[in-house]
Amino acid sequence: MLTKHLATWGGGSTNTQGLEGRQGRSARIVMSNEARALRELRIMHGLSMKKAGALIGVSDSYISHIENGRSDFPRGSALDKFLTVYGGIKQKSFYERVRNWKDKVSPTDELLELVSKLSEEKARFLLNITKNL
Repeated sequence: MLTKHLATWGGGSTNTQGLEGRQGRSARIVMSNEARALRELRIMHGLSMKKAGALIGVSDSYISHIENGRSDFPRGSALDKFLTVYGGIKQKSFYERVRNWKDKVSPTDELLELVSKLSEEKARFLLNITKNL
């Protein structure tokens, strides 16, 4: 429950345009196993965010936003563009990787990942809540 609150705290979003199926950047942070798996594939293929973005046709900022839970994960043909650059795997194989991430990420790891992305103000707020648990 607390993680859901942190993920949605800050509200609002800014629309972006470009790759079909692409959603806007948001003040919320929602780390998905899909984003983790995409990041793993990008790194495994020795691609920087800048190089991957150039090959896919998106900005390196967009790559970062996806991998850090600030943009919605690409779906359909938009996902296919990523997977083509990230080794040419099919969506079925990709989603198998995603299922494997469920076993890798503990609740503590997920919480640490979210906390590391908070602003100083939000970190203080969370600290005060945590001290009162």
